[in-house]
Amino acid sequence: MGLFSKKPKQPEYDAADCEVKKKRMREIFNKTVRDGDTYEILYAFMTTSKFERGFVFDTNTTSFFYYIAGFRQSDFSLTLVQIDADLQEHTEPFYVDMENVGNVSYNAKVQQICFQYKKGSADYGELLNIGGTSSKTLYGPKNIHQPDEMEKFLDFAEAFRATLEQKGYKLDKWKR
Repeated sequence: MGLFSKKPKQPEYDAADCEVKKKRMREIFNKTVRDGDTYEILYAFMTTSKFERGFVFDTNTTSFFYYIAGFRQSDFSLTLVQIDADLQEHTEPFYVDMENVGNVSYNAKVQQICFQYKKGSADYGELLNIGGTSSKTLYGPKNIHQPDEMEKFLDFAEAFRATLEQKGYKLDKWKR
């Protein structure tokens, strides 16, 4: 062990509250998505940043978007339902066009997975942070611990990558 190295702390979370939140996410997803009970789900979030130069002050604004990500490996479906931090309100589901995805990559260091659309698409892709949250989280739902769900989602992404490789796509490196 080096002089400045530390063992990373495991996130602190309340297991009972975590189960309540997972049940609430399942209720929202099943109510919103047709055949929602056939999907595996997990919590994910995205961030966007906007930097503006001002006359006196520069401002940087970061927006957080919270999702319930539902995935089904049988037909490689990925559905996102945007939620609020209190798990009370939600939007209509967004079905990711998996036929338009040309690359899947994962950054294990920050627990971020990217479903990148093919060239010529209007959008870049979906960049999801899939790590859970602790009881001390300052943004989004607190107490979501999901290591099993993350493993299932990464298995889903790896299986989808295999189909892309069979179709001849050149993919980014994948390290779990």
